[in-house]
Amino acid sequence: MGEVQTKIKNYRLRRRLSYGGRLVILLGWLAVCVVPILILVMASLKPTNLFQTVPEILSFQGMTLENYSRALRGGNFFLYLRNSMIISLSALVVVLVVCTPMAYGITRLPSIRQKNIVVFSVLSTRFLPYVVLAMPMFMLFRQMGISGTLTGVILAHLAMQMPMIVWLMLGFFSGIPLEVEEAAVIDGCTPFQTFWRVSLPMVLPGLNASAILALIISYNEFLFAFFLAGRNTQPLTVGITRFVGGVDVGAQYGVVAAYGSLIIIPIILFALVANRYIVSGLTQGAVKG
Repeated sequence: MGEVQTKIKNYRLRRRLSYGGRLVILLGWLAVCVVPILILVMASLKPTNLFQTVPEILSFQGMTLENYSRALRGGNFFLYLRNSMIISLSALVVVLVVCTPMAYGITRLPSIRQKNIVVFSVLSTRFLPYVVLAMPMFMLFRQMGISGTLTGVILAHLAMQMPMIVWLMLGFFSGIPLEVEEAAVIDGCTPFQTFWRVSLPMVLPGLNASAILALIISYNEFLFAFFLAGRNTQPLTVGITRFVGGVDVGAQYGVVAAYGSLIIIPIILFALVANRYIVSGLTQGAVKG
């Protein structure tokens, strides 16, 4: 009897230690995620001359909203916000319209060898650093007359996101039983009707997850926008650089922090609302794939 009680105590102790270890890891990860945002917000409320140490930034002394006023007045915030929303939403539509049928077509290729070749060809474009593609795209778009326009940035986002979205959608479409589509063909559906009325509704959770990720990536993208956008077509991620400073003017760290705080508000709110769709969609794709 005493031996059984000892084993029970040891088991409970191991469970507590395991729970405590997981709790410490989660709290550490939470700190890694939250502390930088907290520092950013607190720094946005301090004048630049107080930027010395983290404890000084996190203190409640000398707090002011002047940095936000300067960011909104001198940073064309609402113009760049409009550009960011146009680029993100347009890139989202273009990416889904192009990549969803592409992923469906790849999964329905008759030969596994053909599928592997096409999938590798699509994913191989992801192997290249984006900075390598920026200059060729700039030269190509200049010849096409769309350099410095929103159209050029949107097309660049399509090239950037196509491998990832196709790869995600492959897992969802691969999980659809072929018998379902064969039954639709027997009922008289054309290939497009089979795709639109049968297959696409079955992968809507995955489509939602892919759309949300595509929107977030486009909103946060900097490199292509920096190279390809014109002065009046820059998104928020590029607009913030006007406060970084240069040779003659020092960086306005307080305004940069305020601008950064304003930038992350829309995407954080969107991520909180869309989180359950991302988790459910990617989980379904993982199970089916």
